Amino acid sequence: MTLPRSTAKKRPSQPEGSDVQPQQFCFCPYPLHHSWTSRESVASFCLLILLIFAKPNIDTFDFFDLIWAVGITDFVLKYFTIGLKCFVLFQPKILLAFKSRGKLYLLIEELSQLFRALVPIQLWYRYIVGEDPSSSYLLGAMLIIIYSLCKSFDVCGRIAAIRKAVGILCSSQSYGMRASSQQCTEAGDVCAICQAEFRDPVALMCQHVFCEECLCLWFDRERTCPLCRSAVVETLRCWKDGTTSAHFQIY
Repeated sequence: MTLPRSTAKKRPSQPEGSDVQPQQFCFCPYPLHHSWTSRESVASFCLLILLIFAKPNIDTFDFFDLIWAVGITDFVLKYFTIGLKCFVLFQPKILLAFKSRGKLYLLIEELSQLFRALVPIQLWYRYIVGEDPSSSYLLGAMLIIIYSLCKSFDVCGRIAAIRKAVGILCSSQSYGMRASSQQCTEAGDVCAICQAEFRDPVALMCQHVFCEECLCLWFDRERTCPLCRSAVVETLRCWKDGTTSAHFQIY
């Protein structure tokens, strides 16, 4: 069935001598009005650059764009840290003993906090200096000096924490003496933590006997004996239980 000539639509002809070219189609996964052309998408694309300490290629951004970029970057790094800790958690006992995992959690967390403290430095410098450094040179110089001093103290403290974490990882910590067979018998041959037979039993200063691995996991979270609550560890080391810092690295 054919349509009448009166209803058939004709393609408009191109006038002679015209510079208009026929429409050319090309594949593009996003339309031209997509957010790739907006300032927010440019800032999003620069997040990956910030993670490797490259120069941010954001032309202009205000304070809220700065806080948004710093917050999202810190959020990504937190999840990357959690992923590393999950990788350590899934390692079999043959490759990584349970008593060493808390030390690795501590080292990973301290390294993560140092990295998170270093990442936003370039953005803050770029924001403080501004587009035209000559317009507010004195104020910008003062703010950069104050920011650099605060950041230096923060970074030095985190480096000292990493050194302590490395020392803890390399050292072998003992919470007591190897328990004798008589001490195990008096304790009922059952560990009070795992409720199973003793494996490498260790007697604390309070003479309570537990498995060595159970004690290592226990003292990653606590500092007292599980039974009598007498102090065994002087200071409790945070992050050895696998937790991740929830604070927002704003500067």
